[in-house]
Amino acid sequence: MKKNSITLLFLLSFIFIYSQSNKSVYNVYAFGAKGDGITNDQAAIQKAIDACKKTGGTVLLEKGVFLTGQLLLVNDLTLKIDTSATILGIKSDDEKDYPHHLIGTKYPNRMLEDCQRRLIYGNKVQNVTISGGGTINGQGDFEPWMHVKEIGTEKDRPSILAFVGCNTITVSNVTLIKPACWTQVYIESENIIIQKIKVNTGQLTPNRDGIDIVDCHKVLIEDSYIESEDDGICFKSGSEYGCKDIIVRRCTLDKLNVKAGNCFKLGTDGLGSFMNFDVSELTLKNAYQNSAFCIESMDGAVIDNLNFRDCQISNCGQAIFILLADRKRTVPNRKPRIGTISNIYFKNINGTNFTQQYPSIITGIKGHNIQNVTFENLNFELKGGIQTTNQTVMEYDGKYPEGSYFGNTNAFGFFVRHADSITFTSCKITAKSEDKRPWLIQEDTKNVHIK
Repeated sequence: MKKNSITLLFLLSFIFIYSQSNKSVYNVYAFGAKGDGITNDQAAIQKAIDACKKTGGTVLLEKGVFLTGQLLLVNDLTLKIDTSATILGIKSDDEKDYPHHLIGTKYPNRMLEDCQRRLIYGNKVQNVTISGGGTINGQGDFEPWMHVKEIGTEKDRPSILAFVGCNTITVSNVTLIKPACWTQVYIESENIIIQKIKVNTGQLTPNRDGIDIVDCHKVLIEDSYIESEDDGICFKSGSEYGCKDIIVRRCTLDKLNVKAGNCFKLGTDGLGSFMNFDVSELTLKNAYQNSAFCIESMDGAVIDNLNFRDCQISNCGQAIFILLADRKRTVPNRKPRIGTISNIYFKNINGTNFTQQYPSIITGIKGHNIQNVTFENLNFELKGGIQTTNQTVMEYDGKYPEGSYFGNTNAFGFFVRHADSITFTSCKITAKSEDKRPWLIQEDTKNVHIK
């Protein structure tokens, strides 16, 4: 991660906070809000937001529960949700409350069909902060939003927050609970700061990720606690824009022991790139049968220069899953291609109390090897307990990719296939229960070093 990228993130944040300090404050009660949790305050809150259109300002919600449908944000806005306030997403499938809206992006983007409804929506806005210590409750347990298979896709269930084509967005010191779909999604945006937030999706139904970053540049996520039914923090790429210059640090990702999803994930959608990630001091737990770290290039994504360090894993099915595959997905005017995964570095990662007998898996495609992955100072105590060594390990077959799908392989620690330049330095890989399998199995590999 280049130092100037980190400096820019903090500089932009400081400039924005300073510029907002002298703006007018608009209390939603002055615009007719009731704050009783029963009256629909959507029109009143939107009037307060629209009052900021010309010169910017702060919209204040305090001392109440504010029931509302979709709110459209404007430039140079601070939405301050005080500790005494809760925004309550209305339980409604009516278009007037949550209108469907196809996003507009710079590049053809596979995500256009998803995320069509949202509670708080920033569409091509800049200099927006959401903060204040309060709570946003999506009321995602509304009955029509609970039957995911009947609905079919994510497009019909509102996210709590959505930002598309935005610049300089800060979400800090708020609690987000019970989303109907992805809790928050940021698409083709730049200079995003997410800090000191709490997310709890509840154990509802699938597709309720904690944070989704889709084709964004210069993102900082820090000091946050994410409890999610699906992926905790998920980076996706639906276009050539890709994700790059990312910092994630000092976060807890708790998967709530639900079968779906992983703690920290790159993919599943991966058409562009994932480059220059610096990830540190994460606590990853309760992924049930799935992975603490999941890195996937399925649709042609170039994945390069990812650094993970000083992380703790517990109560997960698998520590690390890295997959290069080819689903032949694409978007208009882009030929399908096979991506690459290279220059991945894990250092000082501890893992205990694994729930499954799976090893970590690193697997590419025959003729398209994963390149240059380094593991330094890993300390994993795997579950173990398998007494046979004749397992065969399938090649990826095009289905939804999860490390658990490969099952119990013929290694208890690491299974590595179609890979070049894999290094293990000062790693301690043990099994809690006696296991007849070796800790490492290699297939079609070059330059695997154990130091």
